[in-house]
Amino acid sequence: MAYELIKEDGNKRVVQFFMDAADLKKIFRKVKRDISKEVNIKGFRPGHVPDSIIDKRYGNIVVAEVAEIAHKQLSEGLFDEFDWVLSDVEPEFESVLPVEGNDYTYTTTFHIYLTPAPVDYKGIELSVPAYDREKAVDETIDHVRKQFVTFDKTDQASAEGDFVALEYPDPEGNEDSEPKTLTAVIGQNDMGPGFDELITGVKAGDSFTMQMKVEKGEDTGLKGPAHTFTVKEVKVHTLPELDDEFAKKAGGFETIVELRQKLHDDVTARFDSEKKSFTERQAIDTILDSNVFDVPKFMVENLTQDYVSRLNDEDSSEETQKAAGEMAERKVREFLILREIAICESLEISEDDIEKALAAGDSRSSYLDRNRNDKALEFVVNSAVIQEKAQEEDSLEPETVPWKWVSVDPSAAGESNEGEK
Repeated sequence: MAYELIKEDGNKRVVQFFMDAADLKKIFRKVKRDISKEVNIKGFRPGHVPDSIIDKRYGNIVVAEVAEIAHKQLSEGLFDEFDWVLSDVEPEFESVLPVEGNDYTYTTTFHIYLTPAPVDYKGIELSVPAYDREKAVDETIDHVRKQFVTFDKTDQASAEGDFVALEYPDPEGNEDSEPKTLTAVIGQNDMGPGFDELITGVKAGDSFTMQMKVEKGEDTGLKGPAHTFTVKEVKVHTLPELDDEFAKKAGGFETIVELRQKLHDDVTARFDSEKKSFTERQAIDTILDSNVFDVPKFMVENLTQDYVSRLNDEDSSEETQKAAGEMAERKVREFLILREIAICESLEISEDDIEKALAAGDSRSSYLDRNRNDKALEFVVNSAVIQEKAQEEDSLEPETVPWKWVSVDPSAAGESNEGEK
């Protein structure tokens, strides 16, 4: 059982396959035995029909099935060894049928897809956002520090970060009910625009009435019901000192220096990982933009169906199919261009690594494609010119809510567009 590449002509590869008579006879015997079990011939039990009768009645079927099995067995490992990508043209099999008792030899012409030579993949320009590690560490520590904030009752006016407890009447209007309580921490902006401003600078016992005011659009002015609150209590916030005691509470470290170093290592590792993903995606996009070519349709169709099947949507829309097709085409082109870069740059995978992968159950071709393409992408990124650029301030104004809470005179509450202080 063997095959041999006997001719290369442009994108054609002619392979000769050979199977000796003994191996071929085993396939004939199995096919006849299977047919004998399935047919119903008078005078013979299933599985005991003589070969001579099988040959006479089902000879053509036997030969066809033997040829199909032989072709499959002979071609196993072919694409692992020759590392080809097939084109959309179907292989051409020589019309030679197997004959029991003889060696079996035939040729097949495969049509290979030849990826265009890659261009503009060395020294490409990439950029990543500048990253201030120390600032990130400070922000992380500040976030952790806020988890250990304490609140103590005070007679002072409330300020940023303080806890404020408010009482208000039962919204159902039941005078016998106890007042309801609402709490907020100034700065968290939990209650909508304007609310934090209204509870800043208040003391226990203060009262105020507020109402929603629409500030944009045709329906401007005071809207909805007025709400009256009484400040029940104010608690001033205290953040822990950034000392060794805090380091122990926050992460079990002996010193604040150790905590800071651990956070520095964490944010650095996170940034390096994100930077790697960002630059790789940017590099792929760049080389794909520079290398546009048609790819084998069957590869795109197979990957498209794979994408669609993952959606578990049997009735996928035309838009979904189109989007999946565009993703698949780009992914196939990415695979082919990286593959070709690896070949052009002689980025090989060691046989030892391949043997280990085979021993672990991987296939030679899939392992080779996956790891060789990873090397190609690493080559592109390592040869790129990467600059860190400061993030530009967003020139667009932040989106604002068209309303806010405002303080109103209780006597004028509910009168449209009047009573605002």
